[in-house]
Amino acid sequence: MKYTPHDYQRCATEFILTHPVAAVLLQMGLGKSVITLTAIRELIARGEVQKILVIAPLRVARDAESNVFKMHEKALQKVEDILAEQERLGV
Repeated sequence: MKYTPHDYQRCATEFILTHPVAAVLLQMGLGKSVITLTAIRELIARGEVQKILVIAPLRVARDAESNVFKMHEKALQKVEDILAEQERLGV
C-alpha cells in the first residue's frame, strides 16, 4: 500500500514536525494514525527522537484490515536498527 497524503494530511504532518507539542484533531477516518506515524518516522530518521510511546485504542493497534501500522512498521524497524548500530559503534 502506497500512502499518498491529501493536502490537509501533509499540513498536519508538517505541523507535528515543526512544533514540539502538537495535537491532531480530525474526524474519524481522516488519517490521524497515518499522519502521526509519518511524522514519527521522519523525526526518527532525523535523529530528533529515539523512542516513542504510541497510545492507541486496542482496535486501532490490532486491526489487521488497517495497514497503517504495517505500512510504517518496516521503515520504523529499519530506523531502529540503524540507531542501534550507531549506538553499538558509539557514533
